[in-house]
Amino acid sequence: MSTPADISSLSPRRKAAILLVKLGAEQGAPLLRGLRRPELSAIADEVAHLGKVPQSLADAVVKEFLESAEQDILPSGDYDLAFNYIQSTFGDRMARDVMGEVTGGVSEIPFKFIDNLEAEVVAENLQGELPQVIALVLSHLRPDQSAEIISYLPPEVVVQVGLRLGTMDRVTADALQAVEAGLRQRFASVLENKFLEATGGIDSLVELLTLADPAVKDMVMKGLTEIDAELAIEVRAKMFVFADLQLLDDRQMQLVLRSVDSSRLPLALKGVADGVRDKVLNNLSSRARENLMDEMQLMGAVRTVDVEAAQNEILDSVRALEESGELVINRGGNDFVS
Repeated sequence: MSTPADISSLSPRRKAAILLVKLGAEQGAPLLRGLRRPELSAIADEVAHLGKVPQSLADAVVKEFLESAEQDILPSGDYDLAFNYIQSTFGDRMARDVMGEVTGGVSEIPFKFIDNLEAEVVAENLQGELPQVIALVLSHLRPDQSAEIISYLPPEVVVQVGLRLGTMDRVTADALQAVEAGLRQRFASVLENKFLEATGGIDSLVELLTLADPAVKDMVMKGLTEIDAELAIEVRAKMFVFADLQLLDDRQMQLVLRSVDSSRLPLALKGVADGVRDKVLNNLSSRARENLMDEMQLMGAVRTVDVEAAQNEILDSVRALEESGELVINRGGNDFVS
């Protein structure tokens, strides 16, 4: 059975963690700015250990947040302002659904129960339906969602569905409700076990911190080190991966190259993307570049574990330079100007 949307037992920190994950890193990161270090560390720890959250529970947390902030969002009872705010964060369908609940209305979005289900799962459960039924469902979903679902249907079914979509006329409300009720039963077992695709965990925390202010990131990492040193090490290791060397400008890349053991470069560059390799090669002298390329060609096949070890040594140098303030990496935020 589905987990009930009972949030009464959730701590404020757990609610905040769920809300941040639901918002996503881009919208969630700015919310961290107003928090103090203990709060930042505690919420970061919650996000990292959050795991999967039932859809109903996440929606309940979002709804509670919106209702608690209603006076700030709607100082003049402006429905459109609230709708636009939710729409920009969660999309049109969620905006209509949530605002329907906030105002006491009932959502009239057909087939909303299909939202957040994987396209392949939806296609698998629709294959036994008539083409006109499949066409009716797809016509009420987002275009990108419908397109992905169609890609998993057999070619002969796609042709028939396309024909029905192209010739579809108005459908009565009763017929629409009957189709939806039947499909809801078909999807019952899937819906009972459906969890949010966006979950917490280390990757969510890393993504959030990557977009957060440097001062916020620093406070979170220091706090995490005190709370859970092993977690802090794992998060720090994922904050900058080897492919991210491409984010460095030439001056920064040269600074890194001066701080690393050059004998480890040939091994570290084995099998990497052209962009990463070129970033390194273009910041070496002509002689050093030729020597490095010769060594890579003579090296032959190497073990992946050895390549990763060499890359981690270079990443350790990058992190040391960043922690000392000698290196400031632009990870796509808005605090840099050209």
